[in-house]
Amino acid sequence: MSSEDPTTASLATGRSDRVHGYGFSYDCRVGFHEYERHIRQRISVDFEAETDWQDSARRDRARNLVNYHLINCAIQELVDGREWRLIEAMAQDIARLICTRFPVSRVRVRVNKLPFDMPNVRGVGVECWRTPADFEGLSDQDLATIRDEG
Repeated sequence: MSSEDPTTASLATGRSDRVHGYGFSYDCRVGFHEYERHIRQRISVDFEAETDWQDSARRDRARNLVNYHLINCAIQELVDGREWRLIEAMAQDIARLICTRFPVSRVRVRVNKLPFDMPNVRGVGVECWRTPADFEGLSDQDLATIRDEG
């Protein structure tokens, strides 16, 4: 029996399972313009996570899985606790949350927003791919310092 991380083992063999979350919707403070950050705006989040759920599927038991409910709660807590100027920063923060709290080898995060000040636009969005390695050694304080300097 190997002590190797199952996610790492899957990637080494070229096998990757994926889980998807669509239309996770939140009211938050996000906007490039100062006046946008004084109101709550609706955003939606989609994600695709590469993981290994083969053992759980074989046993029909939830072990070492990406838990959609917990992701939803964690994103809600994140958006309730801060504001962003850029949806790009929000997407990266959500990717960090998923990469550091759940058994994933890589995650794609999409954030979409309906800009209230652009009535002729159905929405704007960004997408990023991140891995847990992208966030190694970065604390919340490190990220806050980087943002304050920028």
